[in-house]
Amino acid sequence: MRYRRYSYRYTGVFSGITSPSQSTVWESQLQASFAYPQWQPAADLYETPTALIVKVEVAGMAEEDFEISLYENALVIQGVRPWESFEGEGLYHAVNIHYGAFRLEVPIQQRIERDRIQARYDRGFLYVILPKAEV
Repeated sequence: MRYRRYSYRYTGVFSGITSPSQSTVWESQLQASFAYPQWQPAADLYETPTALIVKVEVAGMAEEDFEISLYENALVIQGVRPWESFEGEGLYHAVNIHYGAFRLEVPIQQRIERDRIQARYDRGFLYVILPKAEV
């Protein structure tokens, strides 16, 4: 798992965990699809008194397949889930699992203790724990 810290603000399109108004939902999805032609895994953002916890659903990968970048105002998780096909002759009737490059952008609006961030991959979920900085 690669982890990078940046000392500047993230200026990309936030296509991750957000709560846009109804009028801008379609516009933001359209803008994000042109900016990053990748799929976006399902994710939960959970807050405790001491940390923000990001849980990302990405089965079929290994820890070294993830790149985690922390900016002053965003957490960006990206990687590539390789295509796995069946051996021999056959025909797919449905392909509902996303493969290829993915990207998840999570806006961070709190101060984080950047030196204490932890990440682990367990049973198809990537957990990123962002300890809150003392105020």
